[in-house]
Amino acid sequence: MDDRISTYESLKAWILQLPGVTEAPHRFGGTEYQVEGVEFMHSHGHTWLDIRLSKEDQASVLKTGQALPHRFAPQAGWVSFRIEKPQDLANGRKIIELAYENVKKNLEDVKSRRMQSKLG
Repeated sequence: MDDRISTYESLKAWILQLPGVTEAPHRFGGTEYQVEGVEFMHSHGHTWLDIRLSKEDQASVLKTGQALPHRFAPQAGWVSFRIEKPQDLANGRKIIELAYENVKKNLEDVKSRRMQSKLG
């Protein structure tokens, strides 16, 4: 189990070095990772990650078996990823990079929708 904890801690350090990424408590437990307050992934413990992708990226990683379908929100682009051994990090990083690039690309749209909901 110590191996999984150190593997997760290594991944967490890598995530937090991405420009603009911060961490916060996740509403369902665990830790979420955000860019300018917009969540792009969260973890449940040291082995389970939920990652939000574009629909195209979601379809691709599911088709190739790189990730698992999310149990509760697959319609929103979420996938799940399990860290079982240090060798899983490379694949996890690839999927997280897709989510990170997606959130950065869509940041202005998200901010605009938030502003509209506050005004309406």
